Amino acid sequence: MPTKLSAVRIRSPAPNFQHKYIMLIISYQGIYDGQNFESANTPNQIAKAFNSGFSCMVDVWRFDDKLYLGQENNWVEVTDRYLQGVKWWLNCQNQDAYDYLVAQPRKLYPNVFIFGNVATEASPTVSTGGQTIVPGTVPIDNNSIVYLPEITDRAMLSTVKLRCYGIASVYCTFIRRMRNEGEWY
Repeated sequence: MPTKLSAVRIRSPAPNFQHKYIMLIISYQGIYDGQNFESANTPNQIAKAFNSGFSCMVDVWRFDDKLYLGQENNWVEVTDRYLQGVKWWLNCQNQDAYDYLVAQPRKLYPNVFIFGNVATEASPTVSTGGQTIVPGTVPIDNNSIVYLPEITDRAMLSTVKLRCYGIASVYCTFIRRMRNEGEWY
């Protein structure tokens, strides 16, 4: 004979809605998981970062009317069209690249900046959005992008509760995980 099941009402606690502060996480030179540094600033590595859901801050050069990605003396030629879009944060490495990119329509290259002499000048400002790139772990305001916090905060605990426009790092997956969990062990 089948047993009679009684309906039991289980009271669950009220849902815990926790407001998360949304912040842009930017891969520095396409490195997003602390690996593959030898592939930094290459189209293959940048594609991996994009496919993992990150924007990319890359080094851009311009010589003889051509654009290049990469570190000094290790350049990869790219087309103008390749660098277009909001997911790109273009760190111009020479004045020719900066002058060329800011002269183009803003919607094509919305995030262009150049570092000046760090010892004598303030942090650079992204040309169109007005965000300030700030090295270290302390943003100037809500419109700041904290740049490579792992240099001064090896454990990167400062990134868990950071509130600013964005963060550029080579440990993007780690930062995303820490921010989603809200704490670190």
